[in-house]
Amino acid sequence: MAKVNFLGATLRLKYVAGHNAQNEPMFTTKTYRNLNSSHTAEDLVEVAYAIASLSSHALDSIVKQETTDLS
Repeated sequence: MAKVNFLGATLRLKYVAGHNAQNEPMFTTKTYRNLNSSHTAEDLVEVAYAIASLSSHALDSIVKQETTDLS
């Protein structure tokens, strides 16, 4: 049976930073590293919305990227 070891995770918040000449959205991303493995998806969404509420840009998406070691 394979072992799965948590190495780390990041939370990426993607914001709409404006629109270009073709009225297509332009995005900016903020990344928060060193997430603890014990946080639930609900915790992360709650934190992401709290952080986004401090921004003047509209929040587009929330992504959690997790890195694991498989052996």
